[in-house]
Amino acid sequence: MTNRRRRQSLRDELWHRNVVITAVRPRVSFSVKGEKDPKPEIEGHPYLKLDGTLTEPIRDVHEIVFKLWPDPDKRVGPNRPVSVAYITNIRPHIEVIGSCHTEAFDYTWTLALSGKLTHAYMTFTKLHHNAASVSYLSRSNEWRNSPTSRVSTLFLFFSNFVVLVF
Repeated sequence: MTNRRRRQSLRDELWHRNVVITAVRPRVSFSVKGEKDPKPEIEGHPYLKLDGTLTEPIRDVHEIVFKLWPDPDKRVGPNRPVSVAYITNIRPHIEVIGSCHTEAFDYTWTLALSGKLTHAYMTFTKLHHNAASVSYLSRSNEWRNSPTSRVSTLFLFFSNFVVLVF
C-alpha cells in the first residue's frame, strides 16, 4: 500500500485572538527636517504603545504589546498576503508592530487617551519562526466575538429557543 502525501493548502491557517487593553503609553517626539536647508521644519512623531492581555494564550504567553504609529504615505506593497501589522516577537511578551493612515491613528489616539480603548481583536497567520502576519486588527471599547464563539453563541441561542418552544 502506498502512502499518499497530503496536499498542502494554498491558504494560510488563520488564528483569532481577543485582547483586553490594560495600559496605554502615548509618546510624541520632535525632530528637525532639513536642518541644513534655509528653512528647516520641525516635525512631530506620535507613537502609541498599548499593553494588553490575551484571553487565550499564544504558546503559553498572555502579555501582548501593540506598537502603532501614523504613516501618511502608507501603501500596499507587493507581498502577499497583504498584512496590516506584524507579530515580530513572542517572548517575553508578544509584540505587534504596525502603521496606519493618519486619520485612523488619530482616532485610535483619541480613544486611547480618553480611556475608551479597552479591547482589541486580531486575526493572524500561523506563527513561523516566532513571527506572523496580522491580516485584521480592530481596537474598540467593546468585546469582539471570534467566529468560533459566534457559532457557539448562536447554537446556545437556538438550543434555548428550542427548549422554550417545546
